[in-house]
Amino acid sequence: MYVLDRKRQIKLINEMTHLRNNDDEWEAYYHHPSTNEMWKTYFPQVKGHRRGPKILRTEPIPEELDERLALCLTSDNPDDAKGLGVELSVHPEKWEQVIDIVEEHCHDYDWKQLRLFIKNLGVLNYESLFEELECSIQELDLSESTLKQLKWRVWKIQLKKMLWL
Repeated sequence: MYVLDRKRQIKLINEMTHLRNNDDEWEAYYHHPSTNEMWKTYFPQVKGHRRGPKILRTEPIPEELDERLALCLTSDNPDDAKGLGVELSVHPEKWEQVIDIVEEHCHDYDWKQLRLFIKNLGVLNYESLFEELECSIQELDLSESTLKQLKWRVWKIQLKKMLWL
């Protein structure tokens, strides 16, 4: 679903047919003729001239967040967990919903995948993430107490998951 390695991205893109670009959003769309899959490349953390990590992923993705989490956090591919984490890192307004789902289903997820996802989501270091993304808590319409509570819930999820191993 996700490909983060630059060399692997280039190899895959060279195998595909370029369909279109969305230059305003730094997105490009491709079709892989041998697998008949649609792909999208984009920079979820783009801010001005700073683009952040480039992601290549299959399209369409499941619309329901719980389905996307289940797909990526039970996968054998570490890029799936990392990619989804990076993608959702720029949507702190969804973090509470994400954490609700993870709390409910964390026993179904692979421990390594869950750790990678949490690390890349940015909840545990939201201050530095927001600084990197050049945004403030006030702009996001979130309170410091809400973010601290989310951070605490993530710590509890990690502790629970470690104890279940």
